[in-house]
Amino acid sequence: MEILSYFMLVSLAVVAVYGSDSVDLPRSSRLTLSQKKSTGFLHLDRRDGLASEGIKIDAGFWYADFTVGGASNLSLLIDTGSGDIVVNPGIYIPGKTSENLNITFENTYGTTSKDGTGSATIVGDLYSDKVIFGGLAATHIVGAANGTSPLQKSGIAGFSGQRFNQFPASSNATPFFQSLCDQKKVSECRFGLALSDDGTGIQILGELDTSLYTGDLVVAPIIENWVLLGDLVVGGEVQERDMLIELDSGTATIVGPIVTVSAIFNATGIQGVLRSTSEGDLLTGYFPCDKPPTVGFNFPPKTNASLAGKDSLSAISMRSSTFNIPLNAWAAVDNGNNNCTAVLSGQNYEAHPGLWVIGQPFFQGLYIDHNLENGTVGFAKLKRTSPGRSTTAPTASVPTPTGDAIIHKHSAWAMLVLAFSLVVVVTM
Repeated sequence: MEILSYFMLVSLAVVAVYGSDSVDLPRSSRLTLSQKKSTGFLHLDRRDGLASEGIKIDAGFWYADFTVGGASNLSLLIDTGSGDIVVNPGIYIPGKTSENLNITFENTYGTTSKDGTGSATIVGDLYSDKVIFGGLAATHIVGAANGTSPLQKSGIAGFSGQRFNQFPASSNATPFFQSLCDQKKVSECRFGLALSDDGTGIQILGELDTSLYTGDLVVAPIIENWVLLGDLVVGGEVQERDMLIELDSGTATIVGPIVTVSAIFNATGIQGVLRSTSEGDLLTGYFPCDKPPTVGFNFPPKTNASLAGKDSLSAISMRSSTFNIPLNAWAAVDNGNNNCTAVLSGQNYEAHPGLWVIGQPFFQGLYIDHNLENGTVGFAKLKRTSPGRSTTAPTASVPTPTGDAIIHKHSAWAMLVLAFSLVVVVTM
């Protein structure tokens, strides 16, 4: 889910400071998922035998089992688009180390509905307590909601980038994975999401698991948290460059600016219907279920790749690669009679002009490495994926914008972000 708060996107220095008095040895955790499609239940086991956890999928959102304080088996939404752990009313049980901070919080989330729209505000009280996930434990600031909460299951667990949360600054809260890093509970400050397009997957904490993907890891710099730049590719041709993109596992669809999405629909034969909602205008697409289009994104964008090519020490890939939305993920809803609602929709975010929010349908068939130490995101094709995912390998020449379908909608604000997009400072 997207956090509806101001992105400090023009501040591109990412500073990671690690320190802890914990005596636990750093380690990693691999969480294996398998899906029972008839019930939508996913079971998750650590492959190294050190822990066993459960995870569920519901309406396009992924849930995993956490222990928060004295409450175990809490099903929390895994969300790279937010940074806080919040449990629903009546669920939080103080653990042995619990401390009431006497601080209240008010968090607002976007893209809370399965169609990528909606927002929700949650209020409650803050506590410091132990949180356990995948056998890894950290002392962490958690929110106990009161009143009513629109969150499903037990609540939400934010896996956003460094220092990105909504809790009041006086709480000194950090995202949960950052807490694991700060307290030296993981070998490396990185985690991977490997969700296959057949309904199975693995979440990896504390390492890069090269055994799960094929080819090279395509590495792109983040601007802040899991926001980065990418190029739009339609039918194999680049149609727009240096778009602002948020990778958000807590969004069940893919949402882009209305003008851009409308151009995609026109170019690919998708019927677009524009309607007004409480969240603003929403462009929905309908297409023949047996004819999904080919639409994807280039990472890193050509601009970043070109700059990386001039620096032999850069961790950024020197060539762009195209990763398409899986063909079998295009149907958000099957309406019958070979008519499907597209997983791609158009919506404008007033506070963030031009922003794309790419949800979990794009994640399918990919290994996505979230590296806080280097301030990067890496992409690679998973091994043994179905043909629904097509990936274009790096080539000697990158497609260039051609034809009337080229979209020019860059704002001056977005270009200011671009000018500094390779600045990543890591202090250990």
